[in-house]
Amino acid sequence: MKTKISLRTTAFAMLLAIFLTGFLTGCEDDDGGTTPAAATQTEMLVGNSWRVSRVATPDGQTLDRNRLNVTTQVLYDLDMQFKADKTVRAVDKNTKQVINGGTWELVDDNRAIDVNVTGFKGKFPIVELTRSRKLILRQQAPVDGRQSDINLEFDPVL
Repeated sequence: MKTKISLRTTAFAMLLAIFLTGFLTGCEDDDGGTTPAAATQTEMLVGNSWRVSRVATPDGQTLDRNRLNVTTQVLYDLDMQFKADKTVRAVDKNTKQVINGGTWELVDDNRAIDVNVTGFKGKFPIVELTRSRKLILRQQAPVDGRQSDINLEFDPVL
């Protein structure tokens, strides 16, 4: 079990890196393309836990899980929780156990999120965060063993 937690912690750090790498290229709301204010973005992020619902190519084709590396596959099993107190946690969706955590903050005119998680620190572009509560991030990750652009699509956990 210790190996599993260790693997999950490592996978979470890698996942968070993938998740956040594309998290900085811009933010567009449903009403026309302006970057929402920090308060609005914060409300959207902390209003729900987020779970990967689909990984797709940039042109929208769904990628089968078996084509993804283990780090990306682990994302399907975690709920990402951004808290109003600027903490972030990765929670196993089945056991509800916190796998990893740290802090987050919106930076660069609300177009990036700076994350400091145990074993991982970085600033990542926000690709899309909409009022419809959809979060889509473009990332670089292995697909069939080769680095590729992918979209990580997160839906709120209800």
